[in-house]
Amino acid sequence: MSKTNLKSTAFMIMVSVLISRILGFFRTALIPIKMGGLGDVADAYNAAFQIPDLMYGLIVGGAIAASLIPILSGFVEKGDEKRGWAVISTYINLMMIIMLIITVLGIVFAPQLMGVIAGGFKNQDPSKMELTVKLTRTLMPIAFFMMLSGLCNGILNSYNKFAVAAFGPTFYNLACVLSIMFLSNDQESLNYGVDKVVIGIVVCAILYFILQFTFTIKHLRNYKPQIITHNEDFSMLMKLAVPSLLTSAMMQINIIVSKSYMTHYDSGSLTALDLANKTWQMPLGIIAQAVGVAMLPRLSGLFSNGKYTEYENKLNGALKLVLFLGIPSALAFTIFSQSIIQLIFNINQSLTVENVNLTSSILTFYAVALIAQCVNTIMNRAYYSTKNSIIPFIGGTISIAINFVLAYYLTMHSSIGPKGIALAYSFATVINMIILSISFKKRIKGYKISKNFPSLFKMTFSAILMAAIVWLFDSVLMKQLFGGTIFEISKMSQAFWVIIIMGIGMTVYLGVTYLLKVEECHSLIHTVKNKLTNTVKIK
Repeated sequence: MSKTNLKSTAFMIMVSVLISRILGFFRTALIPIKMGGLGDVADAYNAAFQIPDLMYGLIVGGAIAASLIPILSGFVEKGDEKRGWAVISTYINLMMIIMLIITVLGIVFAPQLMGVIAGGFKNQDPSKMELTVKLTRTLMPIAFFMMLSGLCNGILNSYNKFAVAAFGPTFYNLACVLSIMFLSNDQESLNYGVDKVVIGIVVCAILYFILQFTFTIKHLRNYKPQIITHNEDFSMLMKLAVPSLLTSAMMQINIIVSKSYMTHYDSGSLTALDLANKTWQMPLGIIAQAVGVAMLPRLSGLFSNGKYTEYENKLNGALKLVLFLGIPSALAFTIFSQSIIQLIFNINQSLTVENVNLTSSILTFYAVALIAQCVNTIMNRAYYSTKNSIIPFIGGTISIAINFVLAYYLTMHSSIGPKGIALAYSFATVINMIILSISFKKRIKGYKISKNFPSLFKMTFSAILMAAIVWLFDSVLMKQLFGGTIFEISKMSQAFWVIIIMGIGMTVYLGVTYLLKVEECHSLIHTVKNKLTNTVKIK
């Protein structure tokens, strides 16, 4: 994959993730609208997703990215596809058996699991915990079918087929939106029909797998229903998969730790945390995950063939690209998070001003996590491409310990409130970023992440200048222009408010980075010009 193709693939994935995340945003916004605001039903719904999300993150985010894609793409690159499938077949079969067992155990022991990860619910209305357990049991099969979809996506990515894998989640989120809209009701005594909604979402997960499978089946010609574990290739795969499973567990447990502590706050706090999480993870998915998915097969091939100089250039290019987009996004969340939350989630006055302020304050403290996680996402993929998942595991272990201790202290011994949970998470991700970045020089001889510092300084300076101007408009000038605060104007006016600020922010940031000769800015402008020129020629 050439540099141009890498950027084109990353751009295509970014577009697909953007569409999917917009639908995901709409899906998230519908929960307080359809489930009685930031209350017990919405909290139970969000808590019930934790175990399925954990299982999905373990298998799809960890084991598949760290082991299946590097191993299979490496064999495909070398023209030894059949040998690769001999080990991948065993891996797929084992994953299906293990996940099926986990799904059954999750259904059986749902009360005990939720008692641990949503312990704060015990001190609230007993019906809230009962509903959470019921919803958890219904949602557990999602883990199995999303794992199957993840395997299909991993296979497609290994063959450099990104489109279906990229746009599949869009189909899933659209189906979920329809389930929430048409299967819920307005009766509080029936918990707003949330039990039917989660059944609909399980059906959506099954349909999502069927869609992915129809495009993957042509690549399964060498698949065999066998389990053969005694060979060198399988041993190598498991050396990658097991630590990456544990690494992903650390990442997911970090989120569960945050949500667990949040259950000790007032009703609706957990949903506020989830709304803030969904908001900052949108640019993370569009920026870092898209680039990471596109670069992993290529980096794996370069490392396998000993092309370390080209490898270093590709990795540094990916890091600078995600930071170029991630830094201004993070500062934007810091400066006008209130306006963003009010526009996106407060539909039909389903949230109070206090709800919006709580959610926006949590989002502000997640801003640092966005930058750190952009780097961590790329660095984790870089380690996976070098067939090493031990360092990500160590970094993840240290970060979860820090998150646990700091979240405990801020919850039990400070008055910072729910936003302290986001602060603890952000601090833990920064520590993980430092560990991953410093340790990587041992994987590639002569690699220096410091080569990115000049560009990083220019991006940061530009983003700070952008943030100052955005703050001035959001806090002072927009009120005069629209004749009121963001809470006092119509939804259409709110949309114009945010669009204008974003437009001003983007113009300032791109203008300053262009003047400072930041390579990523010039490359972006050049790409847009080429796209427009080609479009005009076609017409």
